[in-house]
Amino acid sequence: MGRVQDHKRAAKAKRQVDLTTESADRDDRFEIEGTVEECLPNTMFRVKVTNSNVPQMMDRVLIGTLAGKMRLYRIRVMPGDSVKGYVSKYDLNKCKITYRSMKKGPQQN
Repeated sequence: MGRVQDHKRAAKAKRQVDLTTESADRDDRFEIEGTVEECLPNTMFRVKVTNSNVPQMMDRVLIGTLAGKMRLYRIRVMPGDSVKGYVSKYDLNKCKITYRSMKKGPQQN
């Protein structure tokens, strides 16, 4: 590599900011993990919460939709997939799915 490319790479590394910690620190939503039970029309899913930092959210069934990059890149979500997402504190019956794990949920054989 030439000196010009190294200089550009170093400048780009300084500009990049990790935004995942900022979204995790928000206090108007709860992070959840769950399993997709059923696919519904319009890219909506029935999600059963398996893990949450709020005890009242455990074992609830929520209506979930794809969020952000998952919708943009058309990430496919199937019944039985393990997903991560968040629930707004203003509407506890709906969630946004932000991540799909390749491994199956605990209920699946």
